[in-house]
Amino acid sequence: MKKAILTMMTTAFFCFGLMGHARAMDGPGGVDIHGFIAQGFLISSEYNYLSHKSTDGSFEYNEMGINFSKDLTDKLRLGIQFFARDIGDAANNKVTLDWAYGDYRWRDWLGIRAGRIKLPLGLYNETRDYDFLRTSIVLPQCNYSDMLRDTLLAANGLSLYGNAIPLFGAGDLDYQVVMGALYADLDSGIEKYSNSALQGAGEIAGAVVYDTLYVGKIRWNTPLSGLALTADILKVRGKVPMLLLGNSVTMDSDIQHIRSGIEFTWEDLVLVFEYNYLDAENTTTLDANQMMLGEPAKLESETYYWGASYRFTDWFEVGAYYGVNYPDKNDKDGNDQPALGQPKHNAWQKDIALSLRFDIVQGWIFKLEGHKVNGTAEVLSVDNPDKSEEDWYYGAAKLTFSF
Repeated sequence: MKKAILTMMTTAFFCFGLMGHARAMDGPGGVDIHGFIAQGFLISSEYNYLSHKSTDGSFEYNEMGINFSKDLTDKLRLGIQFFARDIGDAANNKVTLDWAYGDYRWRDWLGIRAGRIKLPLGLYNETRDYDFLRTSIVLPQCNYSDMLRDTLLAANGLSLYGNAIPLFGAGDLDYQVVMGALYADLDSGIEKYSNSALQGAGEIAGAVVYDTLYVGKIRWNTPLSGLALTADILKVRGKVPMLLLGNSVTMDSDIQHIRSGIEFTWEDLVLVFEYNYLDAENTTTLDANQMMLGEPAKLESETYYWGASYRFTDWFEVGAYYGVNYPDKNDKDGNDQPALGQPKHNAWQKDIALSLRFDIVQGWIFKLEGHKVNGTAEVLSVDNPDKSEEDWYYGAAKLTFSF
């Protein structure tokens, strides 16, 4: 069934690509059909990054999706998206149900969604699949990890939301509240990400269940035209089964993310800033006798980035960002890393990116991107046992068709 769906998606994209321009399809019964397919290329000077073979150059970096939506009434809308991607040796073009929900908009200030709902995290999590909305190929990995994309994109549950709520001369407000559970597909990248973080001391040993999740977000569209401020918080609890130093254990995780963002648009110029603080507490219990292994482990991390883009013509746009990641905000200098068998620069990663975007014809976009990186905090140990080089580079190219 999955192969059949994937074949259907690929054939549809190829056929519509031959048209040379993009448009939404009108399906039976007035169903709106949109989709995208993208092929990328990655190459890195020192480390296998995003793909496990990027030092040799890798085409294992692609994505495709097709979605269907239908307005049943002027207030009720249904939508669903199927998605597949390849990111090195993760995901491997496995077709998944990306999101699917019913949306009832009672008033501008109150609507409800139910199903598999996109999580309103940061400025771009809900729109990260729509390549035509941004300049960059690789979103700042400090805030939008591609390895965790499938886990953090959506949750199964309920959502309340409101848009353009007037603030009596002080602009207007959008809000969302999501309650549900995360689905962690181990094939999608989270298993590889987690095993790398364990640095050889253990590995994931079963289904990861994040059964309690709450997300709240507000966006203030200020009276200053083009300026918006955002803030969101995520709280999630779950259980992670692991083999740790040869023992079967369960890690109870209690995680909290707090994000804030600024977005300013003036004509063809877009400026952004985002800050993310994470506070996690993990309690590990030995399965054999339910004995807790030591005190709960606490971790605080900090990430942020600045970004800018400018559209010079209808077909050419330039963007850049500078992202910083401190996985342990209390060890920004890396003094604790040697005790973990890692160089000091494993305590941070600082990424300067420059992106070029070319809108070839309607629906077709080509992008080139270069990155100068200092530090190895986001470099996965499972693909890079030696992380001794502090400064390194990687580049990307990507061709996207969407309709």
